[in-house]
Amino acid sequence: MPILLRDLIAAIDPSVELRVRRTRDRTRAAIQDALRSECRLSMRSADEIEEPGSTASVRVEIEAGYPEILERISFPDDLEHVWLLNGYRTQIEQAVNGLKGLEELRAQLLRMPQPEAWVKVSEGDLARVRSWGEMLLEVREARDPLSEVLAVNQDVLGVYVFDANGTDEYDVNRASIRLYWGVIGLFSKGLACSVEDLTIVVLAHELAHAYTQLGADIEGRRWPSRDFARADLHLTEGLAQYYALQTLNRLSRKFPGAIKVFELLLAKQPDLYHAHEPWVEHFTAEAVRRAMIEARRWREGTLKEYEGRLAHAAEQLRPGRQDI
Repeated sequence: MPILLRDLIAAIDPSVELRVRRTRDRTRAAIQDALRSECRLSMRSADEIEEPGSTASVRVEIEAGYPEILERISFPDDLEHVWLLNGYRTQIEQAVNGLKGLEELRAQLLRMPQPEAWVKVSEGDLARVRSWGEMLLEVREARDPLSEVLAVNQDVLGVYVFDANGTDEYDVNRASIRLYWGVIGLFSKGLACSVEDLTIVVLAHELAHAYTQLGADIEGRRWPSRDFARADLHLTEGLAQYYALQTLNRLSRKFPGAIKVFELLLAKQPDLYHAHEPWVEHFTAEAVRRAMIEARRWREGTLKEYEGRLAHAAEQLRPGRQDI
């Protein structure tokens, strides 16, 4: 009988909620400080600092639910076996690599004097154990439940919720973040990582959404919420991924496990969540930021338009360039 994802989430230990809540409270300020430093956008514009008024603020709520899109996802009834493999992934990988080395060592010892004193296992025994490990890794990869959940092309561990009717770039729209503690608990089990590290990754990603949309530039301009809602998901998710990654790198000494979890999660995420990778490899942080500011200002919402802006920004920032 198939196992429903919603039932797996409902079975997560309730103590996970407290762990997610405590992690939010302990890390939010540091994440926001790092985000501000990276994107140089603020929830308060210069005018609002001088004359307090409608200042942007984003609540971070902890919820037991999950996105509606996950409601009908189900898995085969041997899912428990796959979860067990996930928990031993590192050990299996190490064992397979170690056995390859032992096979090579055995072959070399057999060519030396008195091999019977050093070789106490047959070639077939080592090969069978290695093959078993490789089979387990293949099964885990082919039937990984997390990849199936992430394939929905939507944030599922948390979500940035906002009023999508705003058209004025100076207005502040209502917004909040929801962290789904049950989904975070389930994924931490599947990734064999801590609830705390995964919470930091999800919080950094959703706060990056908030800053790229609601953050004000030096002139007080924001990304109008209607334009943000209509923008290409490859662009909005790409920016969130980029700034989450930069933030986690900046905080790597403070939260050393989080960047590793970001990479584990990224390996399972679909193409939508990889748009930032060429930006990291080929462009400076200032070029990425300048292109984002210009795309927001000119209300361009496609990935192609943004990457055109990015290439132009990189050229403008090229060392030694002199505009005449």
